[in-house]
Amino acid sequence: MSPKGKYIRPYMGTAPIRDLNDPLLLCRSRGMAPELTEIMPVVAGTDITVEWHHYNATKSDNVISPSHRGPCLVYMAPLESNGLGNSWFKIYEQGFNAKRDMWCTDVVRENYGKLRVKIPKNINNGEYILRTEMIALHNARRLGGAQFFPNCVQISVTGATSGNPKMYPIDKLYSPTDPGILFDRKKGGASYVIPGPPVYSP
Repeated sequence: MSPKGKYIRPYMGTAPIRDLNDPLLLCRSRGMAPELTEIMPVVAGTDITVEWHHYNATKSDNVISPSHRGPCLVYMAPLESNGLGNSWFKIYEQGFNAKRDMWCTDVVRENYGKLRVKIPKNINNGEYILRTEMIALHNARRLGGAQFFPNCVQISVTGATSGNPKMYPIDKLYSPTDPGILFDRKKGGASYVIPGPPVYSP
């Protein structure tokens, strides 16, 4: 979203989160003060490009290991909540594409770390945390084996109409036994159920 990452909340390296009760599941960040990060202007109803990179933003960068295949999910929460309490709603998800035999992480790798996401039109104007997440399922056949890679961006939305999405607390988005969290990827992705609440649709 920014070549210098100035809108991205500082995060703890590239290591995944494995414990759904870990506070770092929120944004993988210990610097959760909103004033530490700038706010990016966004027009509702338009697409933005979110990016993941391992070492740098070049085409040669190994965005994520080819073995770490799984879904991508994007959530929003009002900035004033700082991500606490019932504040999150899902705006995007992509799991397994059977026609292409590709997971969302494969698509991100194919696009050199980039994924286009539409900001909903039917929300309220204001400042938000945009939380992007990839879930790696290579060890997910074991309880606690799924690996979560969340990051957060601060945005200011204009041009929206209005909306009242149902919101959820971050620690209630997933359960360790959800079929999209406890999943044997060797059985194929056709039966995969993307975890979390439904994508917001007014």
